[in-house]
Amino acid sequence: MTGHRTAAGGPERPLNASFDDEPERYDDLRAAGHMARRRAEYFRRVVARVPGQVVELGCGTGTLLRRLATVHPDRSFLGVEPLPNYVEFARERAAAAGLRNVRFESAPGEELDQVVPSGSAGLVISVDSLHHVVDLDRVVAAVHAATAVDGRWYAMEPNRVHPYVWAYHVLTTGERTFAARDFLRRARQQGWTLVDRRRMFIYPSGVRSVPAWAAGLERQLETNRLLSGALVHDLVRT
Repeated sequence: MTGHRTAAGGPERPLNASFDDEPERYDDLRAAGHMARRRAEYFRRVVARVPGQVVELGCGTGTLLRRLATVHPDRSFLGVEPLPNYVEFARERAAAAGLRNVRFESAPGEELDQVVPSGSAGLVISVDSLHHVVDLDRVVAAVHAATAVDGRWYAMEPNRVHPYVWAYHVLTTGERTFAARDFLRRARQQGWTLVDRRRMFIYPSGVRSVPAWAAGLERQLETNRLLSGALVHDLVRT
């Protein structure tokens, strides 16, 4: 496992649990299964609703962004990720797929505004990335600077009140829990307004597929605060 220095120059720590040095394994993990399909479908609809360039903060190996670029060939996509080996992997996979409307750059979330021109993003998405960042205030401010007025930020993060999610993020090296209320407080201070919040997922990421009745049951139960695996915050730049 490779450690990485914090933005403040502190001690090294892994950025992505045990997958820092295994982009192919991480890409396979994020691409397969019931949760991955639901996540891709959810953001496909988000992209269809929100105009402008799409930027993914903490895009990992580009799994989600490549899917979105494939189904939205008329849109422009940019993935920003702090791990250079993940970025190289994402570029190779996008080139192999013949995708010309997506590119990837290496930078921490705190420096998003240095790789994304001011006010150029119509939509920013972040999935399971904010609980990894070092300086959340800087990240929130950087996303604000990179986003156009009335642009949107969809932030999907693990629901830490779920017992399994809490245990995993507390006990796994390189993971941390996500404090939703604290995030929203910081976001409001930087000029973001919460438009909507929803809960998603009952089945964990390792579940490959579920029958139709189980998928329907999930959509009913995932509204429960203790059962949902993730929270999605829909924010607008005011």
